[in-house]
Amino acid sequence: MIKVYSDQDFNAVYEQKRKVFWVFIGVTVVYLAIAIACLIYHMSLPYGDSLDNVPKIIVYVATALYVIFVFPFMAIKHHRLRKYYKMLYYVSEGIKNDEQNYFVGFEKCDLQKDNVDVISCVFLTYNKKKQEWMKREAYLDVEKPLPKFERGDLVRYITQSNFIIQYDILQKKAVEIEELSGEYEPYEDYEYGDEAEVPQEGLDEIPSTEEITNEGEIQ
Repeated sequence: MIKVYSDQDFNAVYEQKRKVFWVFIGVTVVYLAIAIACLIYHMSLPYGDSLDNVPKIIVYVATALYVIFVFPFMAIKHHRLRKYYKMLYYVSEGIKNDEQNYFVGFEKCDLQKDNVDVISCVFLTYNKKKQEWMKREAYLDVEKPLPKFERGDLVRYITQSNFIIQYDILQKKAVEIEELSGEYEPYEDYEYGDEAEVPQEGLDEIPSTEEITNEGEIQ
C-alpha cells in the first residue's frame, strides 16, 4: 500500500516546531532584557529627572511589539504546528481502521480536522444492517498530493482518526457511479501523487445512486 506520511514528515514537523519554540524563547529573552535594563535605568535616575519617561516609553513600545509578535506566532503558528505534530504522532501510534469502498470524488470543504486543513474524500459503502448504500467521508491532508482516484475505483484505505494514511487502488473503474444528489462540489484543483498497481479481477455492479442515502454519514 502507498503511505501518505513518512518518518521524514514527522521529523520535519518536529524540527519546525522546535525552531518556532526557540524563536519565541529568543524574542522573550530580548524583551525581558529590555524591560530589566529600563527598570535599572529608571531606578538610577534622580527623583523628578526629565528623562524619567524615556524608559517607560521604551517598555510600553517593547511590550506592544512583543504582544503583536506573540499572538500570531505562538497562538496560531506554534499552536497549529503542535496539532499537526500530534496528528502525525497518532498516525504511527493510534488505532487504525482498514476499509474497502468505491470512490466517488474529492469534495472541497472549508473544514479543519484537528486544526489540520483537509479535503473530503467521498466513498460509497454498503450498510449491511440497513441494507442500503451510504456516503462515507474520509479526510486527506491538503499539504499532501492527492492520489489518482477516479470515480468508480475500488479503493482499500487505512484511516487513523478519519485521516487516510495508506491506500491502494484494488481495481480501476470497478463500477459506474452517477452523480450524487444534493449539495456536492467536486474538488479538481489538486496535484496527483503516486498510483498503485491495479489487479485485474472483476467485481459485481452496485445499485444505482437512487438507492444511496447520506443518512448515518460518518464524519
